[in-house]
Amino acid sequence: MVNDIVKDNIKLGTRLHTIASFVPEGSRLGDIGTDHAYLPVYLIQKGIIKSAVGVDIHKGPYESALETVTMYGVGQNIDIRQGNGLIPLRPDEIDTLVIAGMGGGTILEILQSQPKVLEEVSKIIIQPQGAEARVRKELISQGWRLKDECLVEEDNRIYSVIILTRSEGLGYQDIENRIKDIRGSFSNYAQQQNLDISTEVINDFINKYVWILGPIIIEDRDKHLQSIIRDNMINMENIIQEMRKTIREQVQTKSKLVEQESKLLEVMRRWLFQ
Repeated sequence: MVNDIVKDNIKLGTRLHTIASFVPEGSRLGDIGTDHAYLPVYLIQKGIIKSAVGVDIHKGPYESALETVTMYGVGQNIDIRQGNGLIPLRPDEIDTLVIAGMGGGTILEILQSQPKVLEEVSKIIIQPQGAEARVRKELISQGWRLKDECLVEEDNRIYSVIILTRSEGLGYQDIENRIKDIRGSFSNYAQQQNLDISTEVINDFINKYVWILGPIIIEDRDKHLQSIIRDNMINMENIIQEMRKTIREQVQTKSKLVEQESKLLEVMRRWLFQ
């Protein structure tokens, strides 16, 4: 462990700095998968939060977090615990929860692990590594509301940051209404492109991708959407090339559907940034 206390403020990368910007002033933070505990230390140093509990299941990150807290002399405000998800937390300790850098399915499992702890939480800030559509759908179906969301780039990777609250933001029906509006605007634009694609396929495409990309992110026309759409198209082209190697009718039919989806992604890119 380090003996000398570091006086300088800790520096965050772009991803964690973006997450930190959504943490409410005066909150009691639970940081799940805290790793080196950079986020809670930064928030304490800035006077943004009252206290924090950092949790990590792995021994190495847990010990690194303990070292960081000691190094910066913030042990009175930050408690570091080793354990799985919300299990090490007590119901009365936190009101704001950050879960970042984990798979979407893992995040959902963590949120189900301690219902009494989650009952006291009024705001969740999550940064899933995949399965963004599932995360949005399941949590909003459970009654959480989509307060905000954004894309952030760090080290040539783009991450989704999703903010959910109990009482503010878009509920499930609100998002369905947004999807309807987006579907109408996009369908009109797509039909002007003389595509040989049915209205039903276009509508299904929008229903799918609003949940994947995020309704607020789409409406904000976040600049990082261009890169996400491009990467999706590259992946689809690789899939199409592999599918074309077989003569099986079922695979050929699937290949045509993937081709249509890829074309619609390009149309979406132009529609967003025309």
